[in-house]
Amino acid sequence: MLKIRLTEAQKVGNELPDVGIALETAWKTLLDGARQEKNGYGWMNLPGRDLSALKEMARELARFGQIVLIGIGGSALGTQMLMNAFCDPLYPFSEKSGQPQLFVADNADARSNEAIWAQIEPRRAALLVVSKSGRTLETLSNFLFFREKLSAALGADVEKHIFAVTDPAKGFFHAYAAEKKTRRLDFPADTGGRYSVLSACGLAAAGALGIDAERLLAGAAAMKKALLADTAGSAATAIAREVLRGEAAGRNVTVFWSYGDRLKSVSEWFAQLWGESLGKNGLGLTPQAALGSIDQHSQLQLYTSGPDDKFFFFLSEKPGVKGRLAIPSEKLFDEARYLDGTSQERVLDCERRGVVASLKRRGRPLCEIELERADEFCLGGLIFLLETVTALVGLALGVDPFDQPGVEEGKNYALALCGSADYAGYLKTLEDIEAGSKSAIFSVE
Repeated sequence: MLKIRLTEAQKVGNELPDVGIALETAWKTLLDGARQEKNGYGWMNLPGRDLSALKEMARELARFGQIVLIGIGGSALGTQMLMNAFCDPLYPFSEKSGQPQLFVADNADARSNEAIWAQIEPRRAALLVVSKSGRTLETLSNFLFFREKLSAALGADVEKHIFAVTDPAKGFFHAYAAEKKTRRLDFPADTGGRYSVLSACGLAAAGALGIDAERLLAGAAAMKKALLADTAGSAATAIAREVLRGEAAGRNVTVFWSYGDRLKSVSEWFAQLWGESLGKNGLGLTPQAALGSIDQHSQLQLYTSGPDDKFFFFLSEKPGVKGRLAIPSEKLFDEARYLDGTSQERVLDCERRGVVASLKRRGRPLCEIELERADEFCLGGLIFLLETVTALVGLALGVDPFDQPGVEEGKNYALALCGSADYAGYLKTLEDIEAGSKSAIFSVE
């Protein structure tokens, strides 16, 4: 499925602390929480859950030529990761025969939404709204925008084009689906958005694109089985141990460097998972997404010659033979002759190995993950591994890796500013904060 190589940090000064006891406790908390079906721990139980309702929604969505996915954060990043990994590089403008176009409306950006709508043919289009709480401001705003456009074109038929993945018992989108009789799947109540990619949240749209949900979950199940067979000696424990040792030594930045365009969105998905799970109580590890080899030409100088405050993940696919180079026989090309017969996949892997070697020479700690194949089975295993590492690190640090109080506070202020009566009490607090902060104001005309 995948191969992992860990390189420890160069030892400087005092020996870094042993975190074995903290990780042993973290594993116990994690497994107990999953077994007791505690809130936040449900992602551990996603492998093995029934997929029949999800498959049915995916089939219904696939009948439409176009899908607008409306969601943000964990309600969109997982699907984007799967789409990036398994669809054509130029998708959605190079869709295969029979494959719908999927557009993601995440940010509440009018210009972007107008551009998406300009591509939409209303009778071929479906709206898929994904929101656990049903009160996420950007998602509600985008839903109202696209529903109004679609309703103007379709009239009473609009509800036949709307699908929802939302809370099983409450929230605006739950009430909407019940009132309008639109098709709905449950967003698992015991699973947070950033851990939800292997649920209906991430798999409904992915399934409509022909991405194999069963294989994704089979890979996750295989990884879960391997990790639980020997928790103390597992890859997740080994990775978490090195991350925690680095954190204790002041390495509080985590760089996730994906090599290959199809893996780019894994870094972006991981950034939310890592940052939102671990940034609590004055603690946390700042995620930085990077793409190889592009960011060798923007970030690498900092990483090799800047402060030693980072832990590195490198993600790659086992190199193959695609894109073989044939060098012309003309003398002009003699300087490039060494590339004759080399595949572009190997060129990219040589770039990765060169960067890894330069970081190792400087004693930087890193974790190399190589996928045997970039298919659903291997990616499902990777997703479960990274979720487990994140949860273990958070629990070992003594923070709750499944809540997000800092995010909720900002949401509440925004809802108050937009006029929601339910959040009016936050408006005075926000105004006091703004009035009490010292700011330098410059106006240039």
